Amino acid sequence: MSHALNYPEPYRVPAGLLALMVHVAFVGLLVVGMRWQSQPPEEFSVELWDSLPVVEPLPEQTSVPAVEPTPVVEAKVETPQAVSADIELREKKVSKVEPAKPTAKELKERKQVEEQRLLEEYAEKRRQALQETMRAEIAAATSAEVGRYQDMIRSKIRRNIVMPPDVPTSAVAEFKVTLLPGGMVMDVRLVKTSGSRVYDDAAERAIYKAQPLPLPTDAGLQKMFRELRLTIKPQE
Repeated sequence: MSHALNYPEPYRVPAGLLALMVHVAFVGLLVVGMRWQSQPPEEFSVELWDSLPVVEPLPEQTSVPAVEPTPVVEAKVETPQAVSADIELREKKVSKVEPAKPTAKELKERKQVEEQRLLEEYAEKRRQALQETMRAEIAAATSAEVGRYQDMIRSKIRRNIVMPPDVPTSAVAEFKVTLLPGGMVMDVRLVKTSGSRVYDDAAERAIYKAQPLPLPTDAGLQKMFRELRLTIKPQE
């Protein structure tokens, strides 16, 4: 009895796996192809135009002018010697230009203007001098008139004093007297005593007794007699 020997085939298993993979790939391709054929076609729309649309031309590009480079100016620095020389040169040019000589007519007009100015200046000085002289004369006349009337007032007051005994001749009483228009006495106030109360009272009573006191007729001078400072002595 003879036995057949079975030897394993080393390439039988890989060949089976390869065949199985080929079948699976083939089936996959069939399925994908069937699904691609079963998809509906994509929709699209068509628009109808009566005329072609007007396409506006693009704006022309404005050309930008080329900017020229600014020239570089070198600063000129002058030395003090150059500046001094320039000044001297200008002064020489100015000194060479002689002013135009005035004509005979211009000289005559200038002389007339100067003479007129001197005459006006002399007239003004004379006018001021006359005014000063007049003011001085008026002041002197006014002072003399005021003094004359003050003497008249004091004399009239002394005539009305009832002289008390034993009054020294050097006694002087000073009063401030306020007068009304017409020479009437409004108020009497003793400013400086004579040293004798009896004489002061006698002089005050004499002032009231002497009213109306003599006043100048000029209205301007009468204003100067509204308040008087009178010194009353026993005798002049």
